[in-house]
Amino acid sequence: MLLITAVMSFATELKKEGPECSCIDGVAILFAVILMVASPSIANFWRERKMKLSKKLEFTVKRGEEYPMVVAISDIVVGDKVFLIKDDKVPANGLFLHGDNLLLAESLKGKSDSENNPFIMAGSNVIEGYGWMLVTSVESKINLDVKIGLLECKIEKPISYIDKFALTVSTLVAFVVLIRLVCKKDVDSSGIPEIKGKVSLGMVMEVINRIFFRPQGKVSILTGLLISAILCMQHGMPLMIAISLKCQIDKVVSNHDVVINDLSACTTMGLVTVICIDASGGIVAKPLEVSRIWMGDGDISKVEGSESHPVLPEVLQQGVGLLSALTSGPSFSPMPSSLVSWAETCGMNINSSTKKFKILRHRILNSDRECVGALVSITGDNEQVWHCHWSGAASTILEMCSQYCDSKGECHVMVNEKVKFEQVIKEMEDNGLKTIAFAYRKTQVQELEQDGLIFLGLIGLKDTSPESNRLALEYLRSAGIQIKLVSEDDIMEVRAIASELGLEVQVDGSDMLEGKELEDMNHNAILDKVDVALVMGGFGPEEKLLMVQCLQEKGHVVAFIGRLTTSNASVLKVADVGIVHSSLSTIVNRESSSICIKCFSALKPILRAGRSKYYNIQKFIQLQLTLSISGSLITLITTMSTEEPPLTPIQLIWVNMLMCILGGSMMVMELKSQEQLPNQPYPSNRKRNESVLTNEIIKSIVIQVLYQASVSMIFEFGGHVTEMQKQVRKTMIFNTFLLCQVFNQLNNMHFLKMEVLKIVVKSYCFLVAIGACFVMQVLVIEYAKGLANCMKQNATQWFICVFVGALSWVFEWGLKHSQFIPCFRVI
Repeated sequence: MLLITAVMSFATELKKEGPECSCIDGVAILFAVILMVASPSIANFWRERKMKLSKKLEFTVKRGEEYPMVVAISDIVVGDKVFLIKDDKVPANGLFLHGDNLLLAESLKGKSDSENNPFIMAGSNVIEGYGWMLVTSVESKINLDVKIGLLECKIEKPISYIDKFALTVSTLVAFVVLIRLVCKKDVDSSGIPEIKGKVSLGMVMEVINRIFFRPQGKVSILTGLLISAILCMQHGMPLMIAISLKCQIDKVVSNHDVVINDLSACTTMGLVTVICIDASGGIVAKPLEVSRIWMGDGDISKVEGSESHPVLPEVLQQGVGLLSALTSGPSFSPMPSSLVSWAETCGMNINSSTKKFKILRHRILNSDRECVGALVSITGDNEQVWHCHWSGAASTILEMCSQYCDSKGECHVMVNEKVKFEQVIKEMEDNGLKTIAFAYRKTQVQELEQDGLIFLGLIGLKDTSPESNRLALEYLRSAGIQIKLVSEDDIMEVRAIASELGLEVQVDGSDMLEGKELEDMNHNAILDKVDVALVMGGFGPEEKLLMVQCLQEKGHVVAFIGRLTTSNASVLKVADVGIVHSSLSTIVNRESSSICIKCFSALKPILRAGRSKYYNIQKFIQLQLTLSISGSLITLITTMSTEEPPLTPIQLIWVNMLMCILGGSMMVMELKSQEQLPNQPYPSNRKRNESVLTNEIIKSIVIQVLYQASVSMIFEFGGHVTEMQKQVRKTMIFNTFLLCQVFNQLNNMHFLKMEVLKIVVKSYCFLVAIGACFVMQVLVIEYAKGLANCMKQNATQWFICVFVGALSWVFEWGLKHSQFIPCFRVI
């Protein structure tokens, strides 16, 4: 609309002055458009350039019968065979051809397979193995990880209100310019033409032109108003909010063991109503403790009549060592490392027992790393005998076995003992233990066999949560946040963890949910059940993703604390705040997450800072909306009634600039004390799409706009004054308008409350900012007459301006608490 206005302005000047016209109106509008377009464009250019520098831009490609060659990512076409290795980002959509252990972070079905899992999506991250893919489609531009956050959506809404208002004004401007171009008639510019007798179309258009489009210097009034509104609201407010968010991140990161990847994540954390914790990932537990050890003939956890630790047979020690060697890394369960730590505490040297082995091949069953197997040979042994070791989920390992080994190391054929072992496994799992079994056999074939194994033993491990985790969760619950535990493990294990964390679970299990139950429910039933469930077991990546989406659909703001496996990357992206443990996560998980924490208790300061920041952002938006609406209203009313409005575009831009500085310095403070924040939980019926403008904020905006517009009208139309006095009054309107914004901000901050006053006094940045605003305003009025079109003011006039500005504070307080004006009390 501004471009249309500029074109029409050029046409008007050409028609009026001919080819030698200066066209300052159109040039000024074009300059504003270029400024508005250039700043986000440059920012996007540098952002994309930085992303390109961090991404691989060339790939090895085969085309037909040609030899492999290196081509740019932009030159990849359909039919190409692309070679993928670890840390690559897939350049196009395609099908897996062949390779070795190719695993994508975003895959919910584990490793790529040409038969069972062949599809490869553009933008996926390769985190393991290598392989070739056939390109089936190439996107013109891969848009990865682009997600508009909840906070950004909330901030965009009030800006959109001003956008719509500006669009309405610009439409009016374009219409008037068009009519003036078509129906322009020479009329005395001293005022509105007198209408006598027959009214012509040209005369009506001239009246509209005089009312809505009277020139202010060379740039039209409403065009200047439009430019100031768009420049200040579309760019000033988001810029100051972004700067304040960056300051907040620096403060949180410097004081705590936190890494924040998303600029708005910390503030969004202040909106969270539900935190879903993956209980199987070690986030809420310290290393697992060995609770029970069962071998063929009984429980050997405790040696009867002795307090000494049990000693595992050598072959079982070897199994523990191999399991630890094959599953080291953050993508695997913490159980192997816990077993090794326990064994070393018991005096068993696990590492030395595995040094004599040479691992020939290994295999991992299922995408969730349920079982791990290895084919090994003994170093220096010339016999053609190899050893197969398997370990993992107890039920799966038991099905591979046909014999079992007792505590003395003797082997027996498994007849009825399998039923007994199954009962032991179920008993351990019902008691909340994580079970892991070990099996073994010798073979003369160099293959990793999965049957005919010897069942070595069964170990049950217990999750133990440190006191700091319980205290942190207690704090979060007291702050009004609902805690949900979810895991791929059995529901009873999750319930046991919940009990240790101090989470109260109903005896009848009404707040428990198993993943298999979702299959028989319709969508509405799933929504209701997931909303009330506190403990969820048997939830794989797909069920976790569904859980987060259902909670969001119910209106919750969801934070998800991810577990170790990379299959949760999609869940972390969908959640409003994705959180991972920095020492227990993969690189892909950390990239997919919003926040990385080193300890669970680090969420406490993040929540405090987030709620405080959101409160400050609300107050800043309230200030900016009041300023823009009242300034526009004053300008429109006076423009329709007089020759010139009291507030020029340069004055509006000046006030916006000063209030952005003052509001920005306010947003870096914590106006809410740390004691107040936890006691302000969000109501359970709060909707995630609720506007940042609460009823209280809207009420304050209405009161301030009415007051500021009324005061300006009194200054503008009060009594008969000379031309000189009229200019003085315009300056007083400008001065009062700014001071009303300053006192409105102090009022929004609840400046007179003792706890806020203590914070403000310690904030030297804010004190310097407010002092600088007053000094600059004095300099502009007293010494910059040509720039701001102001007249010097005496002490009395300055006192009146300050008094009227401060009176806005009293006026709002009086209306909010008045018993005689119920409409404001009902809003």
